[in-house]
Amino acid sequence: IDVPKNGYLSDESRKRGWECDRGYRVSDGSCIAIKVPKNGYLTNSAHGLGWACERGYQALNKDCVAIDVPSNGYLSDTSRRPGWECNRGYREYRDTCVAVKIPKNAHLDNSGHGWDCNRPFNRRQGQCVMP
Repeated sequence: IDVPKNGYLSDESRKRGWECDRGYRVSDGSCIAIKVPKNGYLTNSAHGLGWACERGYQALNKDCVAIDVPSNGYLSDTSRRPGWECNRGYREYRDTCVAVKIPKNAHLDNSGHGWDCNRPFNRRQGQCVMP
């Protein structure tokens, strides 16, 4: 078995018999260095880029760019939006967080980003009215 530079023998590889050292990946029978951008770090994944961005940054092309968190927002790994969500009592509007306007006889809903009517009121045209 011809092991390339920056590689090592491995019985786990079904086809080649060798793997690349950490920080390198297989390319055309050799091990090439993974280029990790500023604010990035190596991952142990055999798939994808081989690197990920530090918290507060997101991958864009081959770079890690800072996530622009709006006022009344916070960094989040679970958001629909890339990297941030609005604080409780605020909702997303374009690239900002705006205060939830709660009408009379209403309260902030469980999500914290909308509102529900108090009982026995019903929602109608953005207001809470008696049934």
